[in-house]
Amino acid sequence: MTNRPFLHLSLLATVLLAGTGCAGSTRQATAVQAPRELATAEDLRRREGWLSMFARGYFPGRSGQLFVIPKEGTVITERDPLYGFMHGSPWDYDTHIPLLFHGPGLVARGSFAAPATQQDVAATLAAAIGAPALPTFTGQVLRDALVPGAPAPRVVVLLVMDGMRADAFAHHAGVMPTLSRLKAEGAWFDNTRINYLPTLTSIGHATIGTGSDPRFHGLAANNLFNRVTRKPQPAYEKLDPRELMALTLADSWNLFTDGRAIIAGQGGAIRATAGLVGRGACLVNGRPVLAASYATRDAGWETNPECYRMPTYLSAINGKAYWEAAGGRWMGHDISNPGLFRASSLYQKFEGDALVAVATQEAFGADGITDLLLVNMKGPDYVSHAYGPDAPEMRALYEELDRQVTRLLDVIDRKAGPNGRLLALTADHGMPSEPPPGRRYFTGQIVERLHARFDPAGKSLVTYYGDAANNQIFLDPARLEALKVTPAQIAQWLETEDYLAAAFTEDEVRGAQRRLPAPRR
Repeated sequence: MTNRPFLHLSLLATVLLAGTGCAGSTRQATAVQAPRELATAEDLRRREGWLSMFARGYFPGRSGQLFVIPKEGTVITERDPLYGFMHGSPWDYDTHIPLLFHGPGLVARGSFAAPATQQDVAATLAAAIGAPALPTFTGQVLRDALVPGAPAPRVVVLLVMDGMRADAFAHHAGVMPTLSRLKAEGAWFDNTRINYLPTLTSIGHATIGTGSDPRFHGLAANNLFNRVTRKPQPAYEKLDPRELMALTLADSWNLFTDGRAIIAGQGGAIRATAGLVGRGACLVNGRPVLAASYATRDAGWETNPECYRMPTYLSAINGKAYWEAAGGRWMGHDISNPGLFRASSLYQKFEGDALVAVATQEAFGADGITDLLLVNMKGPDYVSHAYGPDAPEMRALYEELDRQVTRLLDVIDRKAGPNGRLLALTADHGMPSEPPPGRRYFTGQIVERLHARFDPAGKSLVTYYGDAANNQIFLDPARLEALKVTPAQIAQWLETEDYLAAAFTEDEVRGAQRRLPAPRR
């Protein structure tokens, strides 16, 4: 039985594209079973919306061959206990994120209902500091946020709260006095949503940093399957930021100021940091920028010295000292190694101490050229992956996060002076709550079922589906041919599975991408 009303995609294309002159990719009739019932018009609109989101996130050679959407409330994840909860979907708990601008004399005060996206952040900050608008921007300047005629700030602070849902500001207001005050005093965009899929860290930070869709900046997954090496590989393999295919705002400002602006980036992983700071000296005529990412091998900090600089004072700040001082425990949980440590508020304090060191030691605001401090605060992501966004552990995390933001802004505001600091705060994605009983599925289970149906002997049709947040399945083209199976047939079968709301083929996503508008000029 099908798990929802289904309409063959050729009919969907006919209904949605009649009279436009566009022809989307269709599934072959021989590959599709007769639908049990036709979808409603609302189902069609939602399905085309999902296709458009995947199309914005699609990059050839880096995206998979199948794109799946879990049913609302269902969690598809991995068996690692630190990842009991997993984002990546189009549902509001993953796509509705905070967006806040704050700066006395620089930012207007109010709550704005106009739709906003991650891509708007770089465009708005570029307008505020007088940077040229990049031709790859797909975002717009949020004029409501900026005071007309205001001078350029001396320092811009961009905080990306990893995994923070918009509703965290309401649910945890009691332990976030500073963040609540900033929201009340600043420009809050309540209707900010991610408009691509999947919703995850590497894509989100690159989208925020470049102001461009993933289809242009090239980050399509946290982990992908390399068809040359025949192995999975993470975003920014070997800490190499040249995987980015579009300039970040930081790249543009680095070139525009000929390296005179201080540009510093810090994050809980290279997949976050690089998307914000860009390529540094690994651009033609680029100068090294400060970039540091958490290193799980030793609980310290790491960088790519070819592209970036990392100050020696960060080497004195190591996570091991934090968990040892706590006896290796936090709220009853073992945090006694570099991986476990991340899922604790002590990790957020560690990140905050390093960030305050950067803010204190670097000469932010010392001249008339706007400096950029670009930060991934990774704590909300790691804690909510492990315990869920509604757990008591999250309250402790947000309380610590608020303290660290307070410390950081105290340092920057002293350096930037009155009316000298502009803050932008947003998130890369959200996180689902605890699913109903029986609604947590694992990627390995899905691969087993797929192989049992299409490749019971070889069990090699799926080359990679190890990262559930990708919402993408990578297939072996040679095995498809040998089995005489098409991606369309697999997608049709996936849509009969109880845990999925939709499945699309690469051809369908490519067809939807051709229908997307070009970047704004």
